[in-house]
Amino acid sequence: MWFNTYTYALFLAIVLPLYSILSLRGRQVMLLIASYVFYCWELPYYGGLLAISTLLDYAMGILIERAEKPGMRKLWLGLSLAGNLGMLGLFKYADFFAWNIVGIGRLLGFNAHWEPLGFILPAGISFYTFQTISYTFQVYRRQYPAERNVVNFALYVSFFPQLVAGPIERATNLLPQLKSLSALRLENIRAGLARILIGLFRKMVIADRAAIVVNGVFGNPDACSPGVAWLGLACFYVQLYFDFAGYADMAIGSARILGVNLMENFRRPLMAVNFTDWWNRWHMTLTGWFRDYLFNSLGGFRHGNGRAIVNAVIVLFLCGLWHGARWNFVMWGLWSASMLVSYYAIRAFLRKRGIRTRKSNKVTVGVVGSHALMFVLNLIGIIFFRSADMAAIGSMLRALLGFNGASGFPPYLWFFVFIIMGWYIVEFAQEYLNLNARWARLPGWLRALGWAALLVIVALGSVNLQTPYLYFQF
Repeated sequence: MWFNTYTYALFLAIVLPLYSILSLRGRQVMLLIASYVFYCWELPYYGGLLAISTLLDYAMGILIERAEKPGMRKLWLGLSLAGNLGMLGLFKYADFFAWNIVGIGRLLGFNAHWEPLGFILPAGISFYTFQTISYTFQVYRRQYPAERNVVNFALYVSFFPQLVAGPIERATNLLPQLKSLSALRLENIRAGLARILIGLFRKMVIADRAAIVVNGVFGNPDACSPGVAWLGLACFYVQLYFDFAGYADMAIGSARILGVNLMENFRRPLMAVNFTDWWNRWHMTLTGWFRDYLFNSLGGFRHGNGRAIVNAVIVLFLCGLWHGARWNFVMWGLWSASMLVSYYAIRAFLRKRGIRTRKSNKVTVGVVGSHALMFVLNLIGIIFFRSADMAAIGSMLRALLGFNGASGFPPYLWFFVFIIMGWYIVEFAQEYLNLNARWARLPGWLRALGWAALLVIVALGSVNLQTPYLYFQF
């Protein structure tokens, strides 16, 4: 079920009245049932995998907590990882790895063959798998007690607002809130609906409109001039951000209506001044997951800068593979790793010469230049992220460099240039001019007028193409 549909509006119209009249236990059971209805709306078998993952980690959490010997604790944690990653690997990566093994076999002269399994990738499997793994890690590290109530734990795993595409929650944040669900409150409903409206604007007015340009450019890059090709890359950056951030807005808003505060997933990525800063602003719950459960488990910064760089490369390689079972995502991960290593190398070089690099809270030419450089470097990475194969990457590179002989820049495309400029101006004002605080201090009637205007824009300016959420495929 998608957030930006009348079906979801009807779903909420049924869930909220039921929520308001039920007791605490009734709310929890009803939300659990509603979450499975939400998840299984199109393909019911999805629910079976979700239930298996839930029961596995519910049991492993209790066994980990009960175990006294370190070896047994590690065994139960290992079984949790094997079960969760095994399911993820089977449905998401089995064909990918098999095809590559077959390809290597043929190069070596073997008559290798693989019949594709053809599994339909369960929506959100990467997200809820990481969420359940984070729970078992937190129990293993004694950061959170094992949950004994199976309904509470099942609701933590399947809570519908953030089930399909995050934010990837931690037990320490979400479980206590689900165990003490409060009655509906007007301020929560108001704040939640406002956040949903922002999400609808981002998804249906901006992201879906940018998708039209993106599909045209990447569908036929050989016909694109360099200007159009670069704008196509920039529009995909717009689409990716506004599509995913819009989903996060609607997830956070839906949960807020119920009095649940989910973690934020984005924090003004255009204001990043280096790749470390960018990863601390983009898909923050995924970044935090990889940092806490992979990077730190590999040793983090504990064994020197050289080992830390190796750890970072491993993490970003796997981060690329997490996004999809294709080599273009691996290349994007390695591109991100190369940028991160370059940043650390430059920083180390400057520090050896007594030059300290610190992020400034002041607006300077250097800061704005860093924003522009990060924007361009991310656009180059997007070539790998969006292109399906090496041939498509090559075609896009030729178009960007003007080697295909195409020329021209249709006037209507300037609209998207202004969208990108507007995105930067808004984030700049939020970062340096306290835009959010200034908005909150405006008179109530003026803010109400602003929300009404946004509602009209969404109603009149939405692109009715039912473009799938990009991160549903991950």
